[in-house]
Amino acid sequence: MTEPASEHAGLRELVEGLLEANLAREPDRAYLITRREAVALLATDAGLAVTIQLMPGAPSAPGTVLVHDGEDPWAEVVVHAASVGLLELAATPLRLGLPDVLHPDGRDVVRDLLAGRIRVQGLARHLGAVRRISRLLSAR
Repeated sequence: MTEPASEHAGLRELVEGLLEANLAREPDRAYLITRREAVALLATDAGLAVTIQLMPGAPSAPGTVLVHDGEDPWAEVVVHAASVGLLELAATPLRLGLPDVLHPDGRDVVRDLLAGRIRVQGLARHLGAVRRISRLLSAR
């Protein structure tokens, strides 16, 4: 049986790997980090959570992303979804940092949001943070 700590580490490593790959492929994405913000991702089916902290750099320097286990109670945005839903979010094509409704995959994500299968606390109030983290995590 797997220990819960190693399950959390697996989710953290997955998110870290995705962020590192995206930033290595497009280093300019690090300039999206303009504010100190935190976003928590909760895999509802597995009972796992990670928090992504965005740490801005100097005006002419890229920012830094930190990922750690668990949900930060002060996170501005909290995404609740099944593990598969979290992965689908990373694979969804974006338009202006939000799911592209002109693409079938984008419509599927919007449908999941409207049906409550994916919940994003802080979406309206922290739309900028949602757009920034979406662009950082997007595999496209």
